[in-house]
Amino acid sequence: MIGAFTVGKKAVKFGYKRYGIPGAIASGGIVLAGYVAVRRALKSQTGADDATLDSAIDAESIKSAVEEDGLQAVTDTQTLDDAINQDELGSAVDTNDVQSSVSDQTDEFTGEQNQS
Repeated sequence: MIGAFTVGKKAVKFGYKRYGIPGAIASGGIVLAGYVAVRRALKSQTGADDATLDSAIDAESIKSAVEEDGLQAVTDTQTLDDAINQDELGSAVDTNDVQSSVSDQTDEFTGEQNQS
């Protein structure tokens, strides 16, 4: 599995090739924010260490989802199922709990507030 630096670097290259410098900044930042949100949510739900989290998260699937649908794609249950390798974590993960935590994290990154 690849880490945040590699994902961010690939997203920056993609954005630069497609839209120039503004695209590089936007795509790199958005993809990195998505990766960090999933990582934080998993860490809070499982208590796993950094090495375990890095090997359990498929950053490429997060990158693909964010490029296709934006940052909110990481709150989708299917995206989380695809991105998290539960065998690497060594324990079962309730995707709904992780989805809720990721949603809170993405709201923090985008500055949105839940109006519940």
